[in-house]
Amino acid sequence: MPVPVERRRTHLARQLGTMVLSQVQVDSPMALVRAAAWCNSLGRMGVHLPLFVVHDVGALLSVPRGSGGFVVRGRDGQLARTAVPPAARGHLEAYRRLLENIATSEVAEKLAGFRLRDEMIAVLLSRILSDLYNRWRDRGKSASVEALPLDLGIYSDVDYADHLRDFDARPIWAFLEHLVGHAMHLYTAVELIDLDTVRLLGLFKEDAASGSEVLGGAIDLVDLFTALGSPEANDVANFSLDLLPSVLETRRASGIQTFAVDGYASIERKGNIDSLVLSELAYDREIFEQKVVDNELLYYGREREREDERRLQYVLVDSSASMRGQRQVFARGLALTLTKKLSLEGDEVWLRFFDSRLHETIKVSRSAAVPVPYLLSFRSERGRNYGKVFRQLLIEITRARRDQRRRIVLYVITHGQCHIAPDIIQALKQHVFLYGIIVLPSQEALPEFVGMLDRCQVVEADALTSRAHRQRRALDIVNDASQARRVAQ
Repeated sequence: MPVPVERRRTHLARQLGTMVLSQVQVDSPMALVRAAAWCNSLGRMGVHLPLFVVHDVGALLSVPRGSGGFVVRGRDGQLARTAVPPAARGHLEAYRRLLENIATSEVAEKLAGFRLRDEMIAVLLSRILSDLYNRWRDRGKSASVEALPLDLGIYSDVDYADHLRDFDARPIWAFLEHLVGHAMHLYTAVELIDLDTVRLLGLFKEDAASGSEVLGGAIDLVDLFTALGSPEANDVANFSLDLLPSVLETRRASGIQTFAVDGYASIERKGNIDSLVLSELAYDREIFEQKVVDNELLYYGREREREDERRLQYVLVDSSASMRGQRQVFARGLALTLTKKLSLEGDEVWLRFFDSRLHETIKVSRSAAVPVPYLLSFRSERGRNYGKVFRQLLIEITRARRDQRRRIVLYVITHGQCHIAPDIIQALKQHVFLYGIIVLPSQEALPEFVGMLDRCQVVEADALTSRAHRQRRALDIVNDASQARRVAQ
């Protein structure tokens, strides 16, 4: 279907014209729609590339091998009706060889097998192609750029060569020459993608799809971009993958039973018809029907809601410079695993970083996503001020206890140089169950407040020397914290 006349000389038509150069053909009518979505996401990150290269590289990262879903082959029929400069034919052949190399790359093959969401594919494309874009010296590369529509009908049966004739094609041939001139750089960028980080983010893709309030209902592309390019984030992701399989099987028990086991425990406003209080049937028909409409019927409940339903799990992570290196990897991997464990058990979890101040609170409710990109990419350069931080925390927790009357378990993940005044600890203990996790950098004395905590775990430096010891110590803490939440008052 051709683009409507009123759109013939728009950004959409120009982008469709570049598809003459595409060398990857995908056996799916949605392939171009997905490529348009990737282009839109790239545009929000300031990267405006021709549609053909986004489509081709994105397809190699998203279509699983062995499915017959794509083939690396030029669109010879379209090219035959296009005035191709002699030098461009050699560039097209070099571009095709580049795509064939990427298609046979183990990294690209594994990425395609992950079946990643479009936002993740877009961020991967940005990591691969952003340098190529920044080195492209065309002054008009971002002119008249607008979001591409995501209507399948617009991309069906398009004559790409016809659209390319409506524009000056010289910038496209110049970009192709620029692309093949940086082919090795582009291939290297694919090989440098850290699969552990992508795999970790993929574990939480269903959470992200549910539309979480953690990220404002959408995946934060900037956090994703930073996480995928940070060596520290890669180390945290690798450690988290050692821990998460042990907690992902956790399931929250349902609140009220709907099957006939044991006796009745309560009277509820909601329930099954077989649990209806029999006296409700004694009403006249008109009154009974009105009670049904108003949800005023009474039902027997088999089991009361859990007594700890309103407990809040508050995870506070030290992000000061003293937590860099192995301590940062351990603390963030543990925080991620602990947050997932507690949320799976049914509690609301608040996650927060601190250094010289308290940073924003990330609220993870039962149905919300764990903010993995934020946790991996967060970086602090603000020094430390523990007195200020914990005095502010005391004020906020006192207000929360007064207004919401919630029982709070506070987990503090910090290091041996963290010093908190005893009077602040005593005041906090009046409102929360204090669980401290102290990561010691070396053999040194514990902070004074440790003896005042309700429960404490000390991670010695020796526990961080090997992968097995680090994993075992972190899982011991997660299991102990899960048990502590049941006895916290």
